[in-house]
Amino acid sequence: MRVLSRFVGLALLASAGAWGAAVPLPGGTVTVDSLSTTGTSFTYSGTLSPTDTITFSVSGQPCLQNAGTLFCTNPAGVLRVNGNTGGQIVGSSFPFTGNGSPIPGNNYAYGSLIMIIQGVGAVQVFPTNSANDLGSSNPPATLTVPTTTLSALGFGNFTPQSNPQITFILGDTGYTDNGGNFVITQGAPPVGTPISNSALIGTAAALCLLGIYQMTSRLSHQAR
Repeated sequence: MRVLSRFVGLALLASAGAWGAAVPLPGGTVTVDSLSTTGTSFTYSGTLSPTDTITFSVSGQPCLQNAGTLFCTNPAGVLRVNGNTGGQIVGSSFPFTGNGSPIPGNNYAYGSLIMIIQGVGAVQVFPTNSANDLGSSNPPATLTVPTTTLSALGFGNFTPQSNPQITFILGDTGYTDNGGNFVITQGAPPVGTPISNSALIGTAAALCLLGIYQMTSRLSHQAR
């Protein structure tokens, strides 16, 4: 019984450490100016790992045309206000490729929110898809990231970084005619320590074994 209890304890300990630390936003809120060609940056204090998590909501409606009055988007790059050319209608989106400075050369949607980790790379925080109202006639202005690991967000299994700079920037290739901003607000982490699916499976198996052992012991004792 002592050996099995120790096994269960180790399984629970492994579960508790399955997710890393929450990444805090300075002051709990970050504003991303649509006119900024460098975005808004802060330094993460400590070692940033793929298992560390983020959770926040993003509001605001930056506009990329006509002095910030047309081609207005939500954080997934889905238009909420028409652009100035045909086809740039509410519910649509348009892709671009980053030029490497400051946005690395991946594919993104114009008007989307992009997160950059120094030494790692960049991801578009919210995918441009139907889940984020691509094709909708009334896309929401505010989107939320539930507690998500950096790996699952799209950064992959990167080498842990010491005191890296984290940047949030509006996806665009020319910023001079923009207007508006995104406001990123820290979300409340879930009560207790988040547990990954694999850790839950391991813990459940350990508890099942403990239950079987206890039942077997009880039946054996009753048979005596």
